[in-house]
Amino acid sequence: MPSNYYPFIAKEAWLVLIVIFSIVFFAKIFFTGLVFIFLLFVLLISLFLFRDPHRKIPSQPLAVVCPVHGVISKVGKAKEIRLNVETIRIRVVMRITDVYSLRSPIEGKVIEQWYNPSCKNKSHQHLDFHVKSDEGDDVITAIRFRNILRSSHIYLNSGERIGQGQRCGYLPFGGVVDLFLPVESKVLVEVGQRVDSGSTVLAELIHSEPLSSVNV
Repeated sequence: MPSNYYPFIAKEAWLVLIVIFSIVFFAKIFFTGLVFIFLLFVLLISLFLFRDPHRKIPSQPLAVVCPVHGVISKVGKAKEIRLNVETIRIRVVMRITDVYSLRSPIEGKVIEQWYNPSCKNKSHQHLDFHVKSDEGDDVITAIRFRNILRSSHIYLNSGERIGQGQRCGYLPFGGVVDLFLPVESKVLVEVGQRVDSGSTVLAELIHSEPLSSVNV
């Protein structure tokens, strides 16, 4: 099971940053000051884009945390076609300057994954994954992202357990994430709100019975 603790700079970007750093180093020796300053600026921008700060996961068992960094663009009811049920959909749009890490919205078991490359644009990828909580809640995360130079990474295996807010992927240069929650869920965010991956609580899963009496 992947760890929640990662260096401040995403490990997926280390190779790219080493290459950029090497170019900057040799530019200082062989090129003029302006070229060196420009490449140094590129390095600093890259360090900012590939940052991966630690997130403090809320200690709320029934909380649904945001899987990515971004802005809420939609909140409302929607039909989830794979489970064939009415759900609450929360859409988060990632910008190119947002943190690229993907995190699990809830704790539970990864039931299934669905992967569909785009027919129109091979750099666009579709990945959905279904997590069932120990209390029986079904949460589906649907991701639409740009897999530029195959730089995206997903660390999920069907049948394994995953923790709430656990880092489970990396989506460079942004994307769109739809979260499908049980229709009884209590939404705690609104359209236009900025959200952080792993720490912002999007919603609370509602149970009419005490957790101790729910059959798993």
